[in-house]
Amino acid sequence: MLDQTDTQILKELTKNCRIKINHLAQHVHLTAPAVTARIKRLEDTGIIKRYTIEVDTEKLGYDRQIFIRAAMKDAQQRAEYSALIKRYRNAIRHHYRVTGDMPYLIEGAFHSRAELNEFLLELGTVATYKVSDVIDQLI
Repeated sequence: MLDQTDTQILKELTKNCRIKINHLAQHVHLTAPAVTARIKRLEDTGIIKRYTIEVDTEKLGYDRQIFIRAAMKDAQQRAEYSALIKRYRNAIRHHYRVTGDMPYLIEGAFHSRAELNEFLLELGTVATYKVSDVIDQLI
């Protein structure tokens, strides 16, 4: 379905989704109309779902970046767990259902240790969890 050129277009858009079409065309050695047509096809087939940005959370004051694996203590606490996640939606960057003994993965960024602690204390009432603190981003 995808050829090498489509893959290269996706890589370039992943690096910079605001790249100008003529610059992208130069990178992939096609004309601008050809690149536009390929992007439209990638959008129409659902391969490109949306365009987004990535922000530097530290520059926004979210210095505590963490990953939390969580499992609900009781299936009946699902509503409380969901409400907690919604209350902290500004600090939670991504929330996934994953495989394993702890079926939820929370990627968060908190302003402070106190804010993270507050979240963890509330989370502890409805779920068991394990925290991994982000030390540095490698790429």
